Amino acid sequence: MSETHSSITRVPKYIPIRDAIAHEIESGQLERNSKLPSERVLSEQFGTTRVAVREALLALEMDGFIYRLDRRGWYIRAPRIIYEPQSTKSFNQYVMEQGAVPSTELMTVETVDATSWDAVHLSIRAGDPVYSVWRRRSINGRPVVVEHLRINAQLFPDLTEHDLAQSVTVLMAEQYQRNLTRAHISLYPTAFSEQQAKALHVNIGSMGLYICRTNRDQNGVITDVDQEYWLHDVLDLHFDAEGTN
Repeated sequence: MSETHSSITRVPKYIPIRDAIAHEIESGQLERNSKLPSERVLSEQFGTTRVAVREALLALEMDGFIYRLDRRGWYIRAPRIIYEPQSTKSFNQYVMEQGAVPSTELMTVETVDATSWDAVHLSIRAGDPVYSVWRRRSINGRPVVVEHLRINAQLFPDLTEHDLAQSVTVLMAEQYQRNLTRAHISLYPTAFSEQQAKALHVNIGSMGLYICRTNRDQNGVITDVDQEYWLHDVLDLHFDAEGTN
């Protein structure tokens, strides 16, 4: 009976490895965004198999301590960014306010005819002009979100002549006097397609977070629909709730 009980309660080999690395991260011995040694080096360091090391790394990833870049290795994750979906602050604003460094890379910009989906979500007619803008946004040099903006072109003449790697929210306010005041938000888990996974350096099918914001200006007019595909371990979502009578 005692031997059977012992075999059932035996601690998996990867747990001490997971705990040792987690302690080094929490104590600051391993710097945020730094790269971990390879699985081979770690297996030698802990005197164990690469299978046990891999299990420990996967557990650390699930617990939010580390992240993996496709074909580049494992890295220590920086503290999560507090994100309030209902806020009208720009990406640059809320990232910088939390002491991190934002950057944006413009991937594609084109003017297209509104699809039936665009027409419903932008409250325009199918075939009306829409700016389709794809961007990749990074925090402290790590790509964290792929963004697809669909903008009502009739509200923003010549928008594509501006630098669209900057904050579009600020651009709309300063150049077109349209201040975003409220948004309708959808949010749910997703799995990355090939395009999104490649842009974020993760495997196809990796889990992420989908956030879709339909933005309105001070007059209640829909300005754009912002579809965001986030890595799963970047955001700490905060919501305000009010009681009802």
